[in-house]
Amino acid sequence: MSEIGAASPTAPGASPDDGVPPDGILEELDGSPIGLTSARPDPGALAVPWRRGFAAATALTVRRPRLWVFALVAFLARGGLAALALPIVVMPTFIGLANFVGPASVSADGPGARLVALIAVGVATGLALVVAGTLVAAAAEVALYRTTVAAAEVATVAIPAGVAAAALAQPADTGAGRAVARVAAIRLLLLVPVAAVAAVAVPAWIAVAYRELTLPSDVAAPLAGRVLAGAPAASVAVLGAWLAAEVVGGFAARRAALLGASIPRALVGGLLDPLRAPLGTALTVAAALAATVLVLAPAWWAVGAAWDAARHALAGGTDVLAAPGAALLLAAAWLAVLLLAAFAAAWRATLVTMELLRRRF
Repeated sequence: MSEIGAASPTAPGASPDDGVPPDGILEELDGSPIGLTSARPDPGALAVPWRRGFAAATALTVRRPRLWVFALVAFLARGGLAALALPIVVMPTFIGLANFVGPASVSADGPGARLVALIAVGVATGLALVVAGTLVAAAAEVALYRTTVAAAEVATVAIPAGVAAAALAQPADTGAGRAVARVAAIRLLLLVPVAAVAAVAVPAWIAVAYRELTLPSDVAAPLAGRVLAGAPAASVAVLGAWLAAEVVGGFAARRAALLGASIPRALVGGLLDPLRAPLGTALTVAAALAATVLVLAPAWWAVGAAWDAARHALAGGTDVLAAPGAALLLAAAWLAVLLLAAFAAAWRATLVTMELLRRRF
């Protein structure tokens, strides 16, 4: 019996070193080099800490103004334009609504043909705007997500290189048009539960709106704010449904755009992603909401103040320079608001993308 570690006999004509692994490399029983399995990083080790993802998202957003354009288009198309325009929208009074609808629109027999037609046209117009805006936003989102990952890979941002490479490799099999269609479908599907919750909340809002139009509680406060505050349970329910749809939709849209996932798989992944890292998701959502509030609150105030100044200047008509100056002030306020909104939207989107990329798919 040969001793353990004794050299095995060599074949005739073969060198003694043939078949012997180089120094420092041993073999498993199946002939594969030992140590490869143990050398693989643990899946948990591939995850980047949230604070590094946060810093990377912030640095990437500052360095890449191109992301601001895509993010602003997506934000405005998905309803951001209406949100920014709230300070300059004059809400109709109860008398104005009654005159528009017509005195014969409602009778003892129920709503008249004119009221039914107005409601049908309003609903059809709203649905068309939602679908068109979602398609435009989906195209901007796909470009934003892929540009973010490509920029992160080029600039060696602190995300796992293998994860970024995998995300970049997937879209080659999925055309941009198909990715846009999937993202738009995901966003529209997730609007269904939000619309259902909003439909339940509408009666409470209508009751408060009727009361505020007939007997206003505070004429200085905007009507929309008074209506939302007057029915807190309904408003909180709709806000919660919208926030859940945004979180799930954000992850699902990125899976469809970056990984080429189908709509069902993207939705399932979007539902499970918050559960896989609840703390990171909570921190990401909190940071995104804080950024939105910090941007929208001053934006509303600035646009509202500039709009009031422009209205007073145009109504007075005594100073020749007042009207042009007020118009320039309003334009400057809008440009500043759009710039801030673009940066905030790009930062929010990049932060969520980093939250997904920093994990192991």
